[in-house]
Amino acid sequence: MATSAYLLIRASEEVRHNGYLHVLEDLCALPEVEYVEPVSGLYDCVARVEAPIRLVFLVHKVMAKSWVERVHVLSVDQPVQTALESEEERTARLMRQREIMKASRAGLPLPPGPAPKLHPGDAGPAGAEEARTARLMRQREIIKAHYQKGRTLRRWLPFGRGEVKA
Repeated sequence: MATSAYLLIRASEEVRHNGYLHVLEDLCALPEVEYVEPVSGLYDCVARVEAPIRLVFLVHKVMAKSWVERVHVLSVDQPVQTALESEEERTARLMRQREIMKASRAGLPLPPGPAPKLHPGDAGPAGAEEARTARLMRQREIIKAHYQKGRTLRRWLPFGRGEVKA
C-alpha cells in the first residue's frame, strides 16, 4: 500500500516573482506526484503524492529542489479497507515494498506490480480530467501572454512594496 499525502510547498522569493509555471512542471515530472495545483496564501502550491515506500524519502527529494523554500506534509489517513487487511495481504505488500527498495538501490527499473487502486471520489465525474486539463492550458496561455508583453505586474504586497517587474 502506498502512502498518500498532500504536500504544501512554498517556493523561493525569486521564483514566486518570476512566475513558477516551469517549476510546477518540474514537480509534476516526479513519478510519485499525482497532480500539482497553484494556490494562494502562505504556500504557493499543493501536490497530491503517492509514495510507494516511505513518504520521508519523497519529501527529501522535493526539498532538494533549489526553488523549494518550505514543505508541509498532510498525510491522508489510512482507509478502513487497508486497516482490516489479512496477514497474507500485509505480507505480500511488505514483500512488494522490499522488491521496490532493492531495485531502487541497485538502480534498476521498478518491478511490475498491480495497478494502484483508486479510492472513491479520486476519479471524479466523467469529463473532469479533460475539463481540468483545459483549464490548466488556459491558465498557462494567460501567464505566457502576460510575461511576453513585459508589462509591470501590480500586486498588493506586505510592507508596502507596491510593484514587481514581471
